Amino acid sequence: MGDVEDGVGNKLRDARARRRLSLQEVEEATKIRGRYLQAIENEDWDELPGDIYARAFIRTYGALLGLDGDRLAEEQRQLRGSARPGERLPRVDPHPQKVVRASRGRRRQVPPRLVTALVLALVVGALIALGLFSGGGGGKDVGAKPQRQAPPVHVGDAVPVR
Repeated sequence: MGDVEDGVGNKLRDARARRRLSLQEVEEATKIRGRYLQAIENEDWDELPGDIYARAFIRTYGALLGLDGDRLAEEQRQLRGSARPGERLPRVDPHPQKVVRASRGRRRQVPPRLVTALVLALVVGALIALGLFSGGGGGKDVGAKPQRQAPPVHVGDAVPVR
C-alpha cells in the first residue's frame, strides 16, 4: 500500500473529489467495479486482478477525470517494477455491449440418436472387417471352382510335399 501524497491513487482521488463524483458514478461511467476503484485510490494493488488490468483501469479512470491516464499507468508500472514499458494495455470500454448467453451451465450435448447411429456403424464395420480378415463369410463364392478337400491325415501316413 502506498500512502504517498503524490501517488497515483491520491491523484485520482483528488481529481474525483474536485469533480464531485462518487465512486458509484465513476463505476457506472467506466464499468470498473467500485471495489477496484477503491483499491486504486488506496494503492492496494494486491486487491486488483493483476498489474496489467490495474494499469488499464488507471488509464480509463484518469481519462474520465481529464488526467493523462497513460502517464498515470506508467507511474504505477514503475512503482510496481513491472516489465515492458511499451506493453499494450487492454482497453476497458466505458460502453460495453450486452452479453447474450443462451443458458447458464448447459453444455452442448450430442443427440442420443447420433450416438446410437455411430455405435451401430462401428459394430457393423467391425463385424465386416472381422469377416473379411478371417477368411470368408460362410457362403460360397459365385462362379468359384469347387475345391477338392484333402483326405484327413492320420498319424504315420506320408504327407505329400507340394
